[in-house]
Amino acid sequence: MATLLKADTKPTPFADHKLPGLLDQAIALQPLLEEKAAEANELRSPTKAVEDAFREMGAFSLLLPERLGGVGLSLSSFARIQMEIGKGDPSMSWVLQIINGTSWISSLASDAIQDELFANGPTNVCGAYNPPGKAVRVEGGYKVTGAWPYSSGSRQANWAQCGILFEGDDVPTAPGISMAYIPMDQVTIKDSWYVTGMQATGSDTTCANDVFVPEHLIVTMDKPYGTIVPGKRHFGAASDWLAPVPSVRATGLAQLLGAARKMQEICEAESKKKPVVTTMFKTRLDSAVYLHDLGKVAAQLDSAETLLFDALDTLDGIALQGTKPDVAVCSKQRAQCAQIVELIHASIEKIMFISTSSAFAFSNPLQRYWRDIHVGLRHIQNVPMIGYEIYGRDNLGALPNITPVGAY
Repeated sequence: MATLLKADTKPTPFADHKLPGLLDQAIALQPLLEEKAAEANELRSPTKAVEDAFREMGAFSLLLPERLGGVGLSLSSFARIQMEIGKGDPSMSWVLQIINGTSWISSLASDAIQDELFANGPTNVCGAYNPPGKAVRVEGGYKVTGAWPYSSGSRQANWAQCGILFEGDDVPTAPGISMAYIPMDQVTIKDSWYVTGMQATGSDTTCANDVFVPEHLIVTMDKPYGTIVPGKRHFGAASDWLAPVPSVRATGLAQLLGAARKMQEICEAESKKKPVVTTMFKTRLDSAVYLHDLGKVAAQLDSAETLLFDALDTLDGIALQGTKPDVAVCSKQRAQCAQIVELIHASIEKIMFISTSSAFAFSNPLQRYWRDIHVGLRHIQNVPMIGYEIYGRDNLGALPNITPVGAY
């Protein structure tokens, strides 16, 4: 099931005893998130009121280990919170997802990086890796130039984690990207995020022009995230054993599932009182066809939730053993996530048919959730065809696979 990296490792457990209180806070935030959603959409970025509420809750550091001042939750617990935030506003849960995921991944880096980034406790890191920037060797480090689109949460971040290729590199992009950490006051943000959904995530383009990055703030692919070197000080939490890409992908689907659950709640509430126009039915519940479809939506989302938490619990369990998931685990999880994507997609389409054209009115919250979920489902890590091919190749031995194992 998993590859043991260090036989005597006894990871510090996740701090999941904190989940009930945090879950209550997340649920309590839903009215504010719903109230500010239209304003955030106009700003194309989180409102100050929501950002302040997240900071007060410590929501930007839920995955960060306690040794760095974070909350230290497991993936499963973080996903529970993300589902509730997603019910309030999927765009806000997306920002939380990106900052939490990127900040946590930074906690897998070298002691030097952790010392600098987290010297004063938790800090917010945004990130984008493709297309990679260029890094040119100079004395003491590198000069980095690049433009990284889709930098969600960049206006809430203190650091940017930027994908780079070194001068002279001749490698495929996916396996060859290294990372440079740049303070946000040394990058500019290009106003570029104009999209149909997830408009409020502020996923604009971060740009650097000949910015000096010292050598110790570079992560190279010969010593990727999670590398354990003798004497490493910042190491020992269960989260240090989590696999970056599967963890971020699966928790990212939690927020979309939460948003789909909100759509289900709205649709079911409407169905108890709205007629089926052009028929004799006084409410949708009088129609066997509508009841069938409402039941199918519920069953599909139930199945998506079962698959999601099976995947998350597996990753958490392996990490608690002080091991990392092997190829078979990551490959299967990629296919599980592909199924979750398809189940969520089918469910929200059915909801919009049940709710008919009025669901697309700007005054109806269904259209906002529908647009945001559609954009989120199409993140490159969520595209189901790629996930199924990866699993099919590994399952049938049709190798080499289409992407390196680390990108599963």
